[in-house]
Amino acid sequence: MSARGNEVPDAQSLLNSFAEVVGPLLDRTAAIFAGHQVPFSQANLLVQMNEMGGPRRMADLARAHGVVPRTVTSLVDGLEKRGLAARTPDPDDRRVVLVSLTEKGEALMQQIDETSAQLADEIFGQVPAKDRVALAKLLGRLRVQSANRETES
Repeated sequence: MSARGNEVPDAQSLLNSFAEVVGPLLDRTAAIFAGHQVPFSQANLLVQMNEMGGPRRMADLARAHGVVPRTVTSLVDGLEKRGLAARTPDPDDRRVVLVSLTEKGEALMQQIDETSAQLADEIFGQVPAKDRVALAKLLGRLRVQSANRETES
């Protein structure tokens, strides 16, 4: 059922509408990464590293990314080749390798953040405050539901 008037939209209609809003952000972000020849899997790790901030142990990146350490090693190899990440020994334990964004990686993430902020303003800039509050609450509930499903799996 589609949303006409006061009819309650079905889940598929809501998902389609959500994709129409989120799609442009993903497309713009993907285009920026593609322009820097960063594959999707490496882009995901780059975004995650940016969100985590500071140098991180490879094992921590693997755990946070939900992959085995060998996979993170391959992803970091690719980011290093592009000059977006660098490995350094942990000053507290030289057996441990830390990974951090390079200046080039930080600049790329700044570009992604600026694009995201611009698009967010285009999409939500004219939305009244009360609707923003309602949307934020709804998205919060959806995040909790999603997290609960992941922990049940």
